[in-house]
Amino acid sequence: MNRPMTPPNEELAGRILSPVPYRDRFPAGRLKPPVGIMPGDVRSLRELHGFLAPDERTLPGLNLAKLPQWVERAIGDRELAERLAEDVATAGTYVEGCLRVRERVGQRIEQAREATQPWIA
Repeated sequence: MNRPMTPPNEELAGRILSPVPYRDRFPAGRLKPPVGIMPGDVRSLRELHGFLAPDERTLPGLNLAKLPQWVERAIGDRELAERLAEDVATAGTYVEGCLRVRERVGQRIEQAREATQPWIA
C-alpha cells in the first residue's frame, strides 16, 4: 500500500475524475438490515470512494475481485487496477479489502485533481 503510484497524465486524470458511460457502470449494492440488499451501481471512482466510506448501519456489497478489471476497462487506469488487485488479494477480510480499496482510490483521485488543477494543489 505504501508504494506510490505514478501521477496520471492530464488525459487519464480526466477519466479518473469523470463518470463512465451508463453501459460501463459497476454493479454494487448495500446490505441494510432488516431490509436486505439494496441494488445499485457505481459510475465513477469518486462514487466508488464515497460508496466504500465506513458506515455502521450498512455494508457495501461489490465484487472486489472484479473491480480491478472494471478500473482497467472502464477508466483505463492499468496501474490503479494492478494496485487494487494486490490490495484485494492481500486483504485478510472483505471489510479490510473495502478499506484498502477506498484508501487507494482516494489517493488516485487526489493525484488526478493535482494533475488537472496543479495551481490548487
